[in-house]
Amino acid sequence: MSNLQKFNQTLESFNQEVGQLKDVSGAYKKLQQLTETYNQIIKMFDENSKTLDKINELQKAQQEKVAKSLVEIENANKQNKTELAKLLEEKTDIIRKENKDFYKDLESTIKIKLDDNKSEIKKLIENERNQIKQIFEIEFAKNTKELRQVIEAENKTIKISVWVIGGLTLIMSILAVIKLWTT
Repeated sequence: MSNLQKFNQTLESFNQEVGQLKDVSGAYKKLQQLTETYNQIIKMFDENSKTLDKINELQKAQQEKVAKSLVEIENANKQNKTELAKLLEEKTDIIRKENKDFYKDLESTIKIKLDDNKSEIKKLIENERNQIKQIFEIEFAKNTKELRQVIEAENKTIKISVWVIGGLTLIMSILAVIKLWTT
């Protein structure tokens, strides 16, 4: 073999080596790009994880607020029930007192007229009893109606509060789930 052939063979082997080096260099660049992409993905996972932790903390805080609000509503409801019971007792005592006074007045009136006419007294007693009964029924109906209105108003307030708090909790939960699925 001549020197020229050896030189050509050497050049061809260099060309093959250069081609292989180019392939290795290209693979290295791709590997480097994949490594950078992987690092970016890891950073995004870390950021999303932190964001998710913050959302979780916010949701826990909101749930605690809702729980506190429900306890406050329950306490207010208990207090209102106690006040209603006291009010009912007071009104009942007033009616009893008024009835006692009325009966005392009635008794003195009856004693005076008893001597005059017994049959008139019987009619008067029946009329007075009916009037007392009607007065008592009217007063009792008024008091019962007032109590019902107060209780219904409190129940409406409680129901609205529970629905609003439940709706807010549901919306926050749905948003958290959507946020989890989209990331």
